[in-house]
Amino acid sequence: MGVLLPLALPAASWAATTTPPLEKPTGHDWTLDTIFVVALGIPLVLTILTLIDIAVGKHTSRREH
Repeated sequence: MGVLLPLALPAASWAATTTPPLEKPTGHDWTLDTIFVVALGIPLVLTILTLIDIAVGKHTSRREH
């Protein structure tokens, strides 16, 4: 750590002074919206598939002998 810190601090300060200021991105990239739609859609699809199985009769508690 004693060798790394004296090398890292000048490099970090040089990088901070030479890079242009970052502009705030404009617009909407829909990333978070997509994550939430997929996360909420998975249980919805599983519920629909379970209801289909119940309607067909494959998902009952009765055992066939």
